[in-house]
Amino acid sequence: MKILLLEDNISLNKAITKVLTLSSYSVDSFTDGADLLPILDNHLYSLYILDINVPNISGLKLLKLIKESNPAANVIMITSNNDLNSLTLSYELGCIDFIKKPFFIEELKIKIDKLNIQDIDIYFKENNYTKKEYILFKLLLDNRQNIVSYSKIEDIVYTEKNMSMDSLRAMIKRVKSKLKNKDIIKNIQGRGYIIDL
Repeated sequence: MKILLLEDNISLNKAITKVLTLSSYSVDSFTDGADLLPILDNHLYSLYILDINVPNISGLKLLKLIKESNPAANVIMITSNNDLNSLTLSYELGCIDFIKKPFFIEELKIKIDKLNIQDIDIYFKENNYTKKEYILFKLLLDNRQNIVSYSKIEDIVYTEKNMSMDSLRAMIKRVKSKLKNKDIIKNIQGRGYIIDL
C-alpha cells in the first residue's frame, strides 16, 4: 500500500515512516502542507495521513482538496488538540478515521492494518491508468462483492460533468484492458458494476 504522510514533527514523522516501512508499506513523507499542492493531482495514494496543524496549508484544507480531487480517497487525520470543531469538520469533509496526539505509533499501524485497503497497482499490468480510471476501480474495489450503482459511479467518478452510459462503458472497457484479470469486473444489467474478488 502506498501512503502519504504529512506530519511536521520531524522525529514523529521519521518514527511513523520507519514503522510503516518495516511493515512493508510504501511511505512518502512531508512536513509542510504546501509541499503537497504540486502532487495532489499527479500522485494517487491508497491512504493519506494528515496532521491538521502543519505549516502553510493545514491538514483540513488539504483534506478538502484531496476529497475534491479524489472523492474515494482514504484519509486519516492527526491532531494534537481536543478541538471538537476540527474533529467534526474532518468527518464532514470525508476522513475515515482520526487519531489524537500523543499516541503510540503501533496504534496508528493497527488502524491502518484494520482498514484492509488494497493497493490497486497489484491488479494492473501497467500503472498507466488515468485519475478517473483509478477512482472508478478503487470505488469498485472498496465495495467488492457489492453492486456499485450507476448513480454512485456518476456521483464519485464524474464530478465535473454528467455521465453517459456510453462514456461509462468506454471507461470500463479501458480499465479492463489494463487489468491482469479482465473478468473481475462484471456488469449487473440495469443496476451497476461489481468487482468479483
